[in-house]
Amino acid sequence: MVSKAQKFRLGIFITIISVLMVVFLVAVAGTKIMEKRDVYYIRFQDSSVTGLQIGGSVKYRGIAIGRVDDISIDPENISDIIVAVSIKSGTPLKEDMKASLIPIGITGLVQIEIVGGTQEALAIKPGKFIKSGQSTFENISGKAEILANKFEVLLNNLNNITNTENTRRVDNIITNFDSILNENQNSISNTIGNIEDISENFKQITQDTKSLLAKLDAMMVTEKVDSIVTNTEKITSDLAESDIKQIMLDIHKLAVKADRTVSHIDATHLESRQDLLDTIESLKETIDYLNDFSRQISERPYLLFRSGSTRE
Repeated sequence: MVSKAQKFRLGIFITIISVLMVVFLVAVAGTKIMEKRDVYYIRFQDSSVTGLQIGGSVKYRGIAIGRVDDISIDPENISDIIVAVSIKSGTPLKEDMKASLIPIGITGLVQIEIVGGTQEALAIKPGKFIKSGQSTFENISGKAEILANKFEVLLNNLNNITNTENTRRVDNIITNFDSILNENQNSISNTIGNIEDISENFKQITQDTKSLLAKLDAMMVTEKVDSIVTNTEKITSDLAESDIKQIMLDIHKLAVKADRTVSHIDATHLESRQDLLDTIESLKETIDYLNDFSRQISERPYLLFRSGSTRE
């Protein structure tokens, strides 16, 4: 039988172990248990959350900021999954952030990764929903589906190309091509020979052109060309050595004399015009006198006889 002393010792041992366990739990997990958290919700529409577990990590850009508290089906729409997460109080969450499911290694488990967000966006209040993003599995499955569709199209095209009718057509084309080559072998040989002749002629033309250019270069350096250049330089130097200023003064004097001559001609013309006008005026007066005399004779012809007798 167990004595009272042994029972007392056992009780003391259990008490000490219990106190140590409580102290250990408080020291290790007390801060986590007493930490203040804010609850948010995430709605995954028509999406599987396989691998997501309660207590799973919630991270933002690789930093753990919370955990998964609950996973449930939306009673109003059974195709939606609502996940409740608790985030450290004071963590800034923005309306343009999105929560996605990210796999953890090769274990098959997933965690929630919050991505995006800008400083200018409005903050999400606790108790509200965080927008859900496309998960990695959805991205992979979507790309795989696109690849599968393209591969299917490729297989269909290959099947259409390699069907019996197309194979027969290809065989006919090859057979016809061989027949054409056999029938026109001589023509092809002649054509190749003509091409070679043309190449030789073109080579000869090129050589002749080079010879002509060389002759032209030789002509450009003949004595006649040198003489022309020398005469041109001499004329240029003579013009440069002449008294350009004296020539300009002579031209100015000649212009002044020409201007004076023109002015004298104008004055002479004006004086002659005045003499002509005076002569015309005298002729006019004479004509007036003659007209008056004729009128008097016609009116009184006896004046002729009177004047004659008077002179006698």
